[in-house]
Amino acid sequence: MKRKDFFQQIKFGAQYVILDDLVIDVKDFQFQHPGGKFVIQQNIGRDISKFFYGGYSMEDNLGPKPG
Repeated sequence: MKRKDFFQQIKFGAQYVILDDLVIDVKDFQFQHPGGKFVIQQNIGRDISKFFYGGYSMEDNLGPKPG
């Protein structure tokens, strides 16, 4: 799938994420995801590789860093 097609389909309601070189439709999986559908919905149209492999945490985005 070309980048342009990916974003056009997202614009029209497709619920895709990217994992490595794969485009994954997460429409049905979001209700079974252990982290809840919020996690999936917040990442529609994005590369989720960093989350999938554990190199990043959504909690890091909740506010300013101390220090």
